[in-house]
Amino acid sequence: MSDAAALLLSDIYPTARFGAKLAEIRAGDTVAILGAGPVGRAAIARARMEGAGRIVVVDGIHDRLELARDQHAEVVDFNAEDPVQAVLEMTGGIGVDRVIDAVGVDDERPARGPAAEAPAEKTEEFDRERDEVAPEQHPDGDTRVPGNAPSPAPSPASRRAVRMVAKAGTIGIIGVYPPQVEHYPFGEAFMKNLTLKTGNCHHRHHIPDLVSMVAGGTLDPAPLITRWEGMSDAIEAYRAFDRREEGWTKVALGDGAHAHGLPTVGAGGPR
Repeated sequence: MSDAAALLLSDIYPTARFGAKLAEIRAGDTVAILGAGPVGRAAIARARMEGAGRIVVVDGIHDRLELARDQHAEVVDFNAEDPVQAVLEMTGGIGVDRVIDAVGVDDERPARGPAAEAPAEKTEEFDRERDEVAPEQHPDGDTRVPGNAPSPAPSPASRRAVRMVAKAGTIGIIGVYPPQVEHYPFGEAFMKNLTLKTGNCHHRHHIPDLVSMVAGGTLDPAPLITRWEGMSDAIEAYRAFDRREEGWTKVALGDGAHAHGLPTVGAGGPR
């Protein structure tokens, strides 16, 4: 297999496979995936392999949503519409069968649109929770800035997951939550008879099957890499990634990438 495929099998795809297992995806299920980053996009592929009949992806970054759309997922921009209402409307008011939370603690609150109209006290609560979860913050200009709405309730991702899933549905949580997170909308989950599954992925458990899929031609992880950068450009590459610049969704570093015939992809290149 190529170096590109091997890189993504070390972490990204095992985590996505683990998330699909946690969410108990079955043939014909409607699945919502929160987060269109690399793990979220890998989760699209995995949900499809598990037989999902319909996949909806929620994010607020345009180019990430476009990449999800390229994978034939339906997309919801939380900066343009209320994601919970959008998903409920798409499912006739029922909600999705399964949710994969691929966001975790470093969530972003909507910058505009209906979902951004939170009361002042909610905004203050978001800020308090962020400070609980990330008490030490050292931003460097517009880089290394923590998410402004960490996902423990009543912050967006965990609350959205509980509210957009159907009664008796399942939520698989693979976004990272540190030990100091102490908030979750458990009461709402209880009243809907939901199954909640979460935890750290045991990557080595999943890698053998994924290697077989790549070798057999049923899985090609390489398109998840949206940009290759030389090792000499590593510092600036990290800054561009931190700024969430368009086309910097999944970046691989390595001077030998081009020499080995690996894909060279940027914002406008192949996906």
